Amino acid sequence: FFSERYEQGARWWVSFRDWGIYLFHSVPVDRTGEVIPEEADKLGQPASHGCVRLSMEDARWFYETIPEGTPVDID
Repeated sequence: FFSERYEQGARWWVSFRDWGIYLFHSVPVDRTGEVIPEEADKLGQPASHGCVRLSMEDARWFYETIPEGTPVDID
């Protein structure tokens, strides 16, 4: 996906609430799909609008492995 509003997107994503408003997603990418280095450096820190950022590898695993409807607990 790509958000015109935030001028960034992600290669891999899975919605966990409100049909796409809150996501597990890869580190942010630019309009061309390239990782934004300064955003990737924030991995593991609070830096989003409610989403959970993941490495490219982990985001792809979530996308390919976790079945739709799987319960999610975030503490």
